Amino acid sequence: MPRGLPRATALESLRLAAALVPPGAPHVAAGRDLLRGRPLLADLESRYGGRPVLVRGRRGPALLVLSRRDALRVLEDERGAYAPARDERRLSLPTDVLRPAFIEIAREEAAELADGVVGYERLDARWQRVARRCVYGDGAAGDEELTTLLARLGRHQAGRRQEILSGRYDARILDHLRRAEPGSVAGLIAETSGEAESRRLMQAAFWLMGLGVAATGLMQTLALLAIHPSHRKAARADSQHLRACLREALRLWPPVPALSRVTTVSTEWCGTTVPAGTTVLVPLAAHQRSARLPYANTFAPEIWLDGTAAGEWWARPGCDGVHLTLAVGTAFLGGLLRAARPKPVGRLLSPHRPLPYTLNVSRLRVRMRPARRGPAQP
Repeated sequence: MPRGLPRATALESLRLAAALVPPGAPHVAAGRDLLRGRPLLADLESRYGGRPVLVRGRRGPALLVLSRRDALRVLEDERGAYAPARDERRLSLPTDVLRPAFIEIAREEAAELADGVVGYERLDARWQRVARRCVYGDGAAGDEELTTLLARLGRHQAGRRQEILSGRYDARILDHLRRAEPGSVAGLIAETSGEAESRRLMQAAFWLMGLGVAATGLMQTLALLAIHPSHRKAARADSQHLRACLREALRLWPPVPALSRVTTVSTEWCGTTVPAGTTVLVPLAAHQRSARLPYANTFAPEIWLDGTAAGEWWARPGCDGVHLTLAVGTAFLGGLLRAARPKPVGRLLSPHRPLPYTLNVSRLRVRMRPARRGPAQP
């Protein structure tokens, strides 16, 4: 095999760019197949023996790592050679102090979904209230335009339109940030951060984005529990099982299918020197649904409880923001399950068929029926 890094063709680069949603994108278009790049990734891995591949990215050349070994080299780097891309950075905050209040917010908002038919639009609207209250406080609960502007910003990555939207968004959140409502992320930023105002704006936006994007996973989890009564019963009685169900839905249909890093120094790959400033992409989604996994296309929350997932590099614990989102999301689902039982509407998902790579979340529906009294979640 020739020495040096292989280069993807222009067509392959275009196909990859279409398949891998940019890390940090606040919302994923309904029905978008996050895994449609899997055949191409598998072909590249086979053709080049698992070596990294240079692809043409939107901002210049990018290095696509395909093997577990190379992914670990990037993600477990201790020298600081691979820094998180800007969209994945978060201001380190002691969010544990906020978690109890956020959990109560989630349960309170979830109670509004305990009857009738719940679809993605209805659940998303309620979850975005949770996100706004957690990040900016109760004063932002009804500020739906704030969420709308953030979603539109994610769709307009550059240009005059993006500048206008950004200005409107910044102006709208300044009052929320300056209010620094106690018990919110904004209040915590005001207490602990000496950063400039522009930096605080960015960090608060990232927290809102990180929480907001979880709505898709919550709807998917609810739909999966509706067709798996045994897991629904276990999740209602045990918050750890419910958390495992949420993590499993995020494995099956990850909101962000690739992690992004940027080289801070020149690095060598297969005899080729990659300059500092190069984007490195780790396609998590392809590994989470790899054909080598016996549970690849099934709903298997038990892997998060029996140690199976702990042995997989793609199941690493994650940052503080991930832990907080999982905790608040689990509380939201727990509030729903305590009040009502989800029953499937339609046959988009079935416990008797492999789960699809593509899932149009906007078509998911569950009917909430009052639940019998039972043990409360701890």
